[in-house]
Amino acid sequence: MKSEFHAKLLSTMVDVGEPRFNLAHEKLFNIVVDADEILGGAVTGERSLTPQEWESLSTVCDELIIYAKAHFADEEETLVSRNYPNAPQHRIIHNQLIEQLNEFQKKVSEGSDKNLKELRRWMLEWLLNHVNREDFAFAQYFSTAE
Repeated sequence: MKSEFHAKLLSTMVDVGEPRFNLAHEKLFNIVVDADEILGGAVTGERSLTPQEWESLSTVCDELIIYAKAHFADEEETLVSRNYPNAPQHRIIHNQLIEQLNEFQKKVSEGSDKNLKELRRWMLEWLLNHVNREDFAFAQYFSTAE
């Protein structure tokens, strides 16, 4: 169950004009919330993650990477098929996000508490920033091109 804070964050995510992408973005957001709930307990309590929490966070990271890759592939295929002129750049951004997710996963696998606040902040920002900027750009393009 999302906290009021998470519900407010979700409400800031824009509609990109494609229902299946909106659903995928919400699924990605819910996975991020799962990670945030693990990280948030440690950060706000100023404590280390337990071994069980590290394991849970690692599992969430795996799920996030797998789902993000599948969603990105679907989104990229759609952008190309609809002749979106910035599709190649969008693919590059997706590849960079996957690299960042892999780096995040690496930090989780190292089990270092020193970056918990940074990891938490990044997790909360990356998806919203991408959807609200990059994905919204293609939504605007398609709404004026049709």
